[in-house]
Amino acid sequence: MDYRIAQKDIDLLRTAGMTEADLDHSLKVAAKALEITSRTGATLDLELVGRGALFHDLGKSVTHEINHGRIGAELGTKLGLPQAITAVMEKHIRGGLTEPEAIELGLPVKDYTLHRLEERIIIYADRLVDIIHDGIVEIKEEIEAETRFVEILKGNHKYGKNETTLKRYLGYHEEIQGLIAGRIIDAPRLAEMLAQGKISLLDVRRKADHEAAPDMIPGAVWRDPEQVTKWAGELSANTATVIYCARGGSVSRSVSNTLREKGVTVAYLDCGLKAWTDHGETLA
Repeated sequence: MDYRIAQKDIDLLRTAGMTEADLDHSLKVAAKALEITSRTGATLDLELVGRGALFHDLGKSVTHEINHGRIGAELGTKLGLPQAITAVMEKHIRGGLTEPEAIELGLPVKDYTLHRLEERIIIYADRLVDIIHDGIVEIKEEIEAETRFVEILKGNHKYGKNETTLKRYLGYHEEIQGLIAGRIIDAPRLAEMLAQGKISLLDVRRKADHEAAPDMIPGAVWRDPEQVTKWAGELSANTATVIYCARGGSVSRSVSNTLREKGVTVAYLDCGLKAWTDHGETLA
C-alpha cells in the first residue's frame, strides 16, 4: 500500500487550531515514521503510521500540558478519526504509560501499552525528531539521532525522563533497529521465508511454556533455550536460522545473542509466537 500525507489532513489540523510550529513538528514526525517503516522491511499499515504520526499532537491545539494526549484523542473522536489513530494520540505520552506513571501524572488509569509495531515506530520517530531539531544535542547528520540514541537518552533527562520511560524507549530502539538490521523479522516475512524453504526454524520457548502449549509453527523444531551452548554447534553455517519464543522478548534476545557469538546467522520473530497467531497463521 502506497501512502502520502493528505492535504485535507493538514488542513484539518490547521482548522482545529494547531500552530504552524506544532504542525511542522507533526509533519516531520510523520515523514520520519514513514521513512523508518520503509527501512524495517515489515508489513505494516502505512496509513496508520502516517496519519497516526501526523495527528499524534492534535491535543496541542488546546494545551501543551501532559493531558494533551487525552484531549487530542477526544478531539479526534469528535472529528471522526479512526480509533486506531485516536489511540496513538492518547498513548504517545511518554511512549506508553504504566499504571503508576498514569497516577503520578494525573491521567486516567487504562492500558497505554503500544501493542502495535506501527504505534512503536511513531513514538520512536517522535523522539528522534525531537533530538534532531531541538538543538539540545549537536547533531551533524540525522542518522546520529539513531546511532547515538542510547547515549543521548541516558545523558539528557528531557528525552529519557525517568528509568521506566528510558527503559521503554530503549526497548523500542532495540526492536526497530533490529528490524532494520535484519536481526528481527515480522510474521509476514517469516511466512515468506518458510514458503521459500530456505531457513531453519527453531522454537526456543522455555521448557515449561512449550510443554504447556506444544503446538508450534509448522516446520519448527523445539530447542531448550537453557541448553543453547550445547546445541548451537548442530546448526548449519550455510542455512539462515530463525528462532521464536512466546513473545519475542528476553528469551529470543538471549538465545540469538549466544548464537551470533557462535557464528550462526540468526534472526528472531518480533513479538514471538503471539505475533504469528495474531497474523492469522496456523500452528501444528
